[in-house]
Amino acid sequence: MARTAAGGPSTARGSSSAASPSPASPSHSARQSPSPPASSTAGRATALPLRFGTGNASQVITVTAASTVSTTATLQSWRRSAGQWRTVGPAVEAWLGSDGLSRHPSESRTATPIGSFTLTQAFGHDADPGTAIPYTRTTPDDWWISQSGSLYNTRQRCASGCDFTRGDPNEHLYYETPYYDFALVIDYNTRNAPGGVRQGAGSAFFLHVTVGQPTQGCVSIAKSQLVRLLRWLRPADHPRILLGVR
Repeated sequence: MARTAAGGPSTARGSSSAASPSPASPSHSARQSPSPPASSTAGRATALPLRFGTGNASQVITVTAASTVSTTATLQSWRRSAGQWRTVGPAVEAWLGSDGLSRHPSESRTATPIGSFTLTQAFGHDADPGTAIPYTRTTPDDWWISQSGSLYNTRQRCASGCDFTRGDPNEHLYYETPYYDFALVIDYNTRNAPGGVRQGAGSAFFLHVTVGQPTQGCVSIAKSQLVRLLRWLRPADHPRILLGVR
């Protein structure tokens, strides 16, 4: 679900075997142009902009959109200290799915899920940038599985004789650049989600590198900002991402 809404060289929610897919124009004719990100007063204690549960997290990333049909949003990182949430770093622009936001994503829509989700794993074509989050550097044998079955919505490594299709609808992670130079897995409908995996409820939702266009349901930001977040996040702080409308 990484690429731009038009899907680049592959179909809407599938993979690409091309070495370097070219960004494509969004499928709808009136996509929004992102406005400059809102300013942020680093370190100021304030309430989170989204009213979702944060569990035992002391690190949170919020992605706040103007409406459920927005394809852009503001991303801000936060740390809880002495019972208060304080901003960390700047607010930055983020791109959402071309279908905006939804509480009920699926394989047939390019919508970003609404809610509060853990961040427990990361991967990328590039070398580990120095993150404490468990990180996998991808190889040409790495895939994200979107076909139904026991492997649905997981990363798998296989060169031949695989228990999945090495092609659509699965994503060939190593070749999805620059999108997956770095990516954080959003634990919507993953094995780490409270309800586990539900077949067909949507897969492959990541925070990844942007090309300045709406995505197929992921959240994308500038590569430098994603590297900053990867270096900041700590598993011991039980980090979460909150996605929704302010």
